[in-house]
Amino acid sequence: MSETEIVLEDLLILLSVAAFVAILVKRIRVPYTTALVLIGVAVSFLPIHMDLHISKELILLIVLPPLLFQGALHMDLERLRRNLVPIATMAFPGLVVATFLVGGMLHVALDMPFLQGLLFGAMVAATDPIAVLSIFKEVGAPERLKTLMEGESLFNDGTSVVLFTALLAVMMGQAEASVTAITGDFLKVCLGGAAVGLAFGLICYRLMKGLDDHLLEVTLTVVLVFGSFLVAEIFHLSGVISVVIAGLIVGNYGKMFSMSERTIETVENFWEVIDFLINAFLFLLIGFEMKLFVGNLTEYILPGLLIIGIVLVARALTVYPVYYFASKTRHAYSLGWAHIMVWGGLKGSIPIALVLGLPRDVPFRAEFLVFAAILVFFSLVVQTMTMKPLVRAYAGDA
Repeated sequence: MSETEIVLEDLLILLSVAAFVAILVKRIRVPYTTALVLIGVAVSFLPIHMDLHISKELILLIVLPPLLFQGALHMDLERLRRNLVPIATMAFPGLVVATFLVGGMLHVALDMPFLQGLLFGAMVAATDPIAVLSIFKEVGAPERLKTLMEGESLFNDGTSVVLFTALLAVMMGQAEASVTAITGDFLKVCLGGAAVGLAFGLICYRLMKGLDDHLLEVTLTVVLVFGSFLVAEIFHLSGVISVVIAGLIVGNYGKMFSMSERTIETVENFWEVIDFLINAFLFLLIGFEMKLFVGNLTEYILPGLLIIGIVLVARALTVYPVYYFASKTRHAYSLGWAHIMVWGGLKGSIPIALVLGLPRDVPFRAEFLVFAAILVFFSLVVQTMTMKPLVRAYAGDA
């Protein structure tokens, strides 16, 4: 078989398994991300082999923009504005603090070099709200709690990718290794990326306003997602932040003033399918990658459990101070909500995408791969299964 035929066969296997997972989710009524991670674990033990490698560039260009756009498309801009202070605090300075906490604790506990620890901290800082939001919907949690969780995830996904990329550049000797330089670049690419996303989102919204063709408008959103990302990257700005802002503009102003009901339904269904396929691709691919470590997986169990504890401690040390300071302002919310936000900071597709895209010569890549898989498994299985009693106990707190 030719190389192209082998790749197509691999992709067909992934698509077939994704379809199986979709059917399974309908029958057992669990969040699809939880089902995907379980299937990924099963794949790592099955006698199925696949040699499908993806580069960092492919991850950044093809995988991340649709995932981020899908999240932004459903975020209510007005509710986001009303809760922007606690959301922005957790998603920007809070994420940086969590990254340094994880990096420092890994350096002390596992003797990992501090820079590699920071890289892992940035990689696992992103949160995945899909499973938590499905529980919120089932339990009938307040809209504000949903906004806090969803809004933080929306922005910290983009922030974690920017920080991860900056730290990786330092590690590969492509950027200056100083706090001032990294901070300056971080602010520049975030703000610049936001400006590009705003411009593209407004242009797309105005173009849609003069159309009434649901297929053409879906095509415009595809151009928006990848066009805004590419233009931002050309100018050395953050493509992921650009996509988030563009998604917010189209998901709010576009839906309110430009799209018909049929167009809204078509756009949402299209990106929901893309989101599911990408998640399936990532979770199954890491299952195949994990085959290399199944034989000596026991060596990673204790360090993996330690990393779970470290990430949870870092999460708590980020969320509770924000709760405390918010309680002194008009943005106050209950301590019970803070408990939900700590335990509900699940790890999902973004850490998996970032670790899969790491160049193979990066130090500690193998350890990062296994630790990320263990952490995501714990998040999407153990934390998800124990979230419902916590939400029922505290979601109704004022």
